[in-house]
Amino acid sequence: MAIMTDDLNQVNEAMGEAEGKFRSVRKLSTTEESNFVIDRSDSVAESAMKSLGWLTISATVIGLITLIGAAIGLMNIMLVSVSERTKEVGLIKAIGGKSKMVRQQFLLEAVIISVLGALFGIFLGVLVGNMFSIVLHTGFVIPWNWIFYGIALCTIVGLLAGLYPALKAGRLNPIEALRYE
Repeated sequence: MAIMTDDLNQVNEAMGEAEGKFRSVRKLSTTEESNFVIDRSDSVAESAMKSLGWLTISATVIGLITLIGAAIGLMNIMLVSVSERTKEVGLIKAIGGKSKMVRQQFLLEAVIISVLGALFGIFLGVLVGNMFSIVLHTGFVIPWNWIFYGIALCTIVGLLAGLYPALKAGRLNPIEALRYE
């Protein structure tokens, strides 16, 4: 049985009335203990919010582990790129290119790869999320603040993951790099 009040201040009064009605239905005397339970909807909502809190924490931990894995993968891709393009780096340095320019090139590549991944993920996330909204008959939503956070986070991850490979490429000796096969 559900009872609803228009005013929050009347909830306790309504609970008292409901208890009185149930006691008479169950034929309980005033000295007997109640053999039924009355729950307030805000207690149900509170327990649901606690469960949602744990779900949020779990999703955050899984997301961070995935992000670390992606950063390691991007760093490996950039290290392979540095080793494959050693001769190119040596040529750039031999004709007067600065180490700073080589570092910036590899760092920019890492950021571009990371941001392209973010844009692809955002596109898929908005698409799948809004497909669910169509199924559930809710509104079409584009979470602009989360899109901004995602791009910013992926830019930072791209910078951090590309830092070591960029430094490695910048430190290459042009003579050794040109001799590299």
